[in-house]
Amino acid sequence: MAGFLDKNAPSEEAEYSRYLDGDILGKIITKNFLMNCAGYTTDEIFVPVGRYGDADIKYSNTNPICLDPGDGHIKTPNGNLTFEIKCARINIANRHAGKSAENWAFSNIRRTPKKSEKKYDLLIAVGVNLLGLEDQNYWAHLQESKNKIQQSGGDFSLETMPHQPEFLNLCSFFIIPFKDVEKNYFRVTLHKISKSLYHQNLALGSDPDRCVEVWRNALKKLANDDSC
Repeated sequence: MAGFLDKNAPSEEAEYSRYLDGDILGKIITKNFLMNCAGYTTDEIFVPVGRYGDADIKYSNTNPICLDPGDGHIKTPNGNLTFEIKCARINIANRHAGKSAENWAFSNIRRTPKKSEKKYDLLIAVGVNLLGLEDQNYWAHLQESKNKIQQSGGDFSLETMPHQPEFLNLCSFFIIPFKDVEKNYFRVTLHKISKSLYHQNLALGSDPDRCVEVWRNALKKLANDDSC
């Protein structure tokens, strides 16, 4: 069954998934990661649905909760750990000039667009192996990704949804303590990903062991910084 507006979509569900807002897509994938890689329960994860955090906390003068979780927080034995989520689909810079290098671009990491300094514990930057919404090659590219995932023994279909564990096969995660974030913006060229600024903080969603390692390393770094 084709999509509703997009006749090239394999189904209406897949079509809806394609057009998810990037902020919401990032939140869904992050909760997926925290549950299925980092091992947290839904009761330990708080990700407000609002695009700009939790409105009840941000805009209420009577709310007794002092913590503004931003994009979200998780409950740990050492208290709440807040995180910022950045989610990027594939971008092709300078396409008009004939360039074809695929990259992920993450911006406003340390500061808001109005230059206010952010305050959170951990950056979760999600690179998704999906072309931008405007790209006419979206479904062909996704089919190619599906074939590669299945050839390597992974599980994925064109109708896999972002909340399902199999969707993590399309994702890469940079897990970085806020204090280690050097710039307000960074770009990752996919074919040079091993040379990226934060490669040591990178885990592929298709590699659960590496995801756990990178996550634990980030938490350990936070704990060591707090003890200084």
